[in-house]
Amino acid sequence: MQGWFNIRKSINVIHHINRLKNKNHMIISIDAEKAFDKVQHPFIQQKNKGYH
Repeated sequence: MQGWFNIRKSINVIHHINRLKNKNHMIISIDAEKAFDKVQHPFIQQKNKGYH
């Protein structure tokens, strides 16, 4: 049941972004359940600063 909720939520976000005039958006999907301990959070935070 949770999987369908997440899929529907993702589709709603994509539709919302498509309706916006400003198309300067990005969606990032991370499987945090399996990769949380392997992700180098400072690295990701530093890379995300370049997108602001």
